[in-house]
Amino acid sequence: MQPGQRVKMPGLEIAVLSPSEARAALDGGADSVEFLRNLAAGGLTPPLDDLPAVRAVSPDLMLHIMIRPHARNFVYSPAEMVMVLGAVAAAKAAGADGVVFGAHTAEGDLHIGQIAQVAAAAAPLTVTVHRALDSCRDPEGALRALVGVVGRIHTAGTAPDAWAGRESVRRWRETYRAEFRFVSSGGLTLERLPAFVASVGVDEYHFGAAARTNGLVDGARVRLLRQALA
Repeated sequence: MQPGQRVKMPGLEIAVLSPSEARAALDGGADSVEFLRNLAAGGLTPPLDDLPAVRAVSPDLMLHIMIRPHARNFVYSPAEMVMVLGAVAAAKAAGADGVVFGAHTAEGDLHIGQIAQVAAAAAPLTVTVHRALDSCRDPEGALRALVGVVGRIHTAGTAPDAWAGRESVRRWRETYRAEFRFVSSGGLTLERLPAFVASVGVDEYHFGAAARTNGLVDGARVRLLRQALA
């Protein structure tokens, strides 16, 4: 690094369930939010009627919308894909910056066809593939197949949580840094964040429980996460 050159700070994203939580995330210094419902299930499509209110929190806050019609698995029927595409259209109409989606085939592979269908419908919005990647049958092959289809990946790597999967995420980022913007998510804690950033160094960090007090997004906790990233 040259003298005087500024280090680019990683992005901070917070999972939010309401407009008020989006405001708390913004007040704490978040760069983006992922709007969803049912955090305990890993996130589902939020109430579409609330999209304009979340968007109105700030034009500068990046807004990503989770698109996931059920929590049973990541396999979607043609009828469920109609629901998915309807939610994508609502996200575009509300002024969202991106959608978050992932799908499996019945055999457990990442469903590149359905993801490409969502990417085409969402354009020019950013499309993020969520942790359906991590749980598919061949994550390495899935990443290769996603090149040119989407540009952003939420992942904990080949492990149940981001800390345990940090080595695979580090390797993926080194291999695919020109193709994807990587977002670490999945059980990251404030205490482990400095060591994780030092060893992995992804583009963005996504937090759910770590940004909450008594189940609600807490601006003070978001601020601590922001400071840890700085």
